[in-house]
Amino acid sequence: MKALFLKEIEIRASMPLRALDKLAAAGICLYSVEKCGAGRLKIRVKSKESKKIFAIFRGSCYTVVREESVGLCRIAEKIRRRPGAVAGAVLFALLPVAANSLVFRIEVEGSAARYAEQAVEMLAEREIGPFRLYDADAAELARDALLQLPGVVFASVEKSGGVVTVTLEQSDETSVPERESSLCSPCAGVLEELTVLRGTPLAAAGDHVAAGQELAGGWFLTESGDVVNTFAVARASILCEGEFTYESAEQSEGALSRAVAAAHLACGGEPLEEQVAAVPQGGGYLYTVYLRYRVRAAVNLE
Repeated sequence: MKALFLKEIEIRASMPLRALDKLAAAGICLYSVEKCGAGRLKIRVKSKESKKIFAIFRGSCYTVVREESVGLCRIAEKIRRRPGAVAGAVLFALLPVAANSLVFRIEVEGSAARYAEQAVEMLAEREIGPFRLYDADAAELARDALLQLPGVVFASVEKSGGVVTVTLEQSDETSVPERESSLCSPCAGVLEELTVLRGTPLAAAGDHVAAGQELAGGWFLTESGDVVNTFAVARASILCEGEFTYESAEQSEGALSRAVAAAHLACGGEPLEEQVAAVPQGGGYLYTVYLRYRVRAAVNLE
């Protein structure tokens, strides 16, 4: 039997389908699943299980960016929040349509409500504020910016009547100082791919990067040019080259195999191409393995 009280939740991640495995393992029943963009899933669950989903993804790379009531749940919430619904409906019918789109007040709530001042500023930068017309697209951009605030794992911007409510939740498991703030290249090479889910990309595919070079910074710029510190959530793939030596008392297929295996282990990546040379040295042989390999690096991703 289909549940009558449902919540619609949007999840963002680099590999969103793995989120479904987590939910299944936790015994969460999904009533619909819809892919709504790159790295974005929209699911519907029972209203009473929505908080459980927030707890499941807390402190992980999966980000809950939207939670909306649907069906009877939405109707029940509106009735509960607005007991004067009948009188309000009559008043609404008498007002111009444009008046219903005006914002009269902004409220910030949630465990990360300490960012109330920044949240109001971020909304104002996107033309959302008192005595201005509400723009749903601008609210979506503001929501994305709010998710960049340090420690914020859930953000929503919703309008009810003339009040815009901003909800900000923070992770109770991992505080920002305990996270690595940026992604750095573990080796010198050519950047093959860079994906930044949070923070600011500082390099692009095809760039030659040095060992230790910062690829994704733990900060971002607002539209007004202000710098907001956060932590990077990113992954990268770097193509590297190197020479690895191996000494052997003999020249044989076994020694060759051991030299190659030692090079694969030492490179710390995925071997792609190799060339091997052996030269006599001190009564034995010195094997040199020229290796081209791929190194993958990530920060604050599971």
